[in-house]
Amino acid sequence: MIMLTYLPAFITLVFRGMPGVWKSQHRLMLCWVIVMQALYPGRKTLEELTRWSPAAVTSWRLRRLLKAGYWSIHVLVEWLANDVIASLPAPENGVLFEIGDSSHVPKRGAKTPTAQRSRKSKYHPWFFGIRFVLLIVAWDVYRIPVAFRIILPKTHPDYRTENALFRDMLQAFTPPAWATWIIVLGDAAYGSKANINLIKKLEKTDCHRHWAFVFAISRTWKTVDDKTVKDLVTHLPRYHYKRTWVPRMTDVSKRKTYWTYCTSLSLSDIGDVTLVLSKTGRNVSPKHTKLLVTNLPNTTAREGVGIYQNRWSVELIKRNLKSDLGLGHHQVRGERDQMEKSFGIAVLAYLLILRLTHHEIIPGKPWSLTQLQHGLRLKVFTNQVEHNVKAKLGKARKAA
Repeated sequence: MIMLTYLPAFITLVFRGMPGVWKSQHRLMLCWVIVMQALYPGRKTLEELTRWSPAAVTSWRLRRLLKAGYWSIHVLVEWLANDVIASLPAPENGVLFEIGDSSHVPKRGAKTPTAQRSRKSKYHPWFFGIRFVLLIVAWDVYRIPVAFRIILPKTHPDYRTENALFRDMLQAFTPPAWATWIIVLGDAAYGSKANINLIKKLEKTDCHRHWAFVFAISRTWKTVDDKTVKDLVTHLPRYHYKRTWVPRMTDVSKRKTYWTYCTSLSLSDIGDVTLVLSKTGRNVSPKHTKLLVTNLPNTTAREGVGIYQNRWSVELIKRNLKSDLGLGHHQVRGERDQMEKSFGIAVLAYLLILRLTHHEIIPGKPWSLTQLQHGLRLKVFTNQVEHNVKAKLGKARKAA
């Protein structure tokens, strides 16, 4: 890898409108760590990132920057996410998907106050690490992280549940002006009554757009008749399921087969919804049947399953953040604010790559952040080589 000694103009222009009160050297330091987080191909510890940066960018200066309390990582993520959204073409139907999901970064040692021993569900193994919840927006082939929060241990005085943090991010994010329909997606961990009631409240109070949801739910939910949804799933005859073909999210020219059943019912504390039962084979047991609920009017089973497929976008972003952008690689042992800034730099690196390479994404065609990252890395390194050659030629002319 080539050592970088200066930032190209096309990168510094992106950070020119950075919100907040910054000293020039602090702004430059933050720009360097975001750029190196986006471009460096190895393990992205602070020590490794500074090896390929100018001599003035040192690990102890980066640690001081993470400890500084005069800047907010959430304000920067919101600013750059809105900038990326504004630079991308809007969909003709005006539909925007907002998707939430959680994940974790494994850690070792007990000197990280935000780390905890936990597991996703009783069916998953235990882990020790830092949990976080992520909110993204998606439309067409575009997927953009817009907010995140670290989930603190239950023993922490500022502990809030995963769903409470999700609702905070949902209300804090301002959708783009072109979005006339907001559809919130989530797996069974987010299919809670509090989340659904919040979306129904937003549908009533937001006069500029419509709000809807498609959530997976657990089979313990009850109808107004005090019957569990499990009873319907367990006793529904197989011949009620119809074969449904849904275009694949990664390649619309191909399709995936589901067996589905769609009905309307009224859930306790929720009201009237459309319930879609979906499974990958007609003879699949009720235990492996996915339950989806939505308030979208006149929704068919094919539409419900097709919309829920967009939830896969958040899985792709989590994979990119961990594998390509080194989420959690910084060896930081501070409190929540310092850890969130460390995580947020990886999110800003994702947004920076999108901001600089979005013109390479073809609408309707699948794309890979890894390919965009390789292209940007080549462009920046080529720019650095040209800069070095010009500098040497300048010195030679002066010497002559």
